[in-house]
Amino acid sequence: MTLLSLAGLATAQPPSKEALAVSGQVLDRGDWRALALRCPASLMPQVQSLVYLGRKQCEPGQMQSCLAECAQNDAGACYWLAEALQEAHVASHASVVLFQRACQLGIASGCTNRAAGLFEERRDDVEVQACAARTYDKACQADDPWACTMQALHLSRGLGVRQDRQQALKVLEKSCKYGPEDPACTYGQRLKATIVNDAASPTE
Repeated sequence: MTLLSLAGLATAQPPSKEALAVSGQVLDRGDWRALALRCPASLMPQVQSLVYLGRKQCEPGQMQSCLAECAQNDAGACYWLAEALQEAHVASHASVVLFQRACQLGIASGCTNRAAGLFEERRDDVEVQACAARTYDKACQADDPWACTMQALHLSRGLGVRQDRQQALKVLEKSCKYGPEDPACTYGQRLKATIVNDAASPTE
């Protein structure tokens, strides 16, 4: 999962003309923008696509072709184009729209990223908290490590779901699918330590 920080945006190079043009074309798709308003959990298909993991598309100079492939229902093209626009520091809603489309087309990580975006936008909204929790639960069941880490966060704090620290610890067992250096794993291990310490602390 890749979410740009505000600090990163402040010091980043301005986006390329290619990235800005593609971003505008994405946002011209009213049907895609409407889709992005829905809870990702409601869009996630039963069968997930893992083909996208084998190739990272959408490097600079390839964004237009990626957009064309995304329009032809290539889930990986949608996902990697969303990543490319984030890396190009395009400060628009386009990557959100693309992650949601990738989610609908079968990439669990796209669902996780969109749920994280929703939560960042409206973290105090109880409906958004519940939506994010449902999405992380389904995506974790599909073996997306970041989803498992985020599900554990919500379970440990009772965000959109009943607080359950023991279940949070169980879910974190799936956060290190890609090894101990993967960010989902490193954050998950820090979260695990926090949960264990909180459970050991006396309540007031």
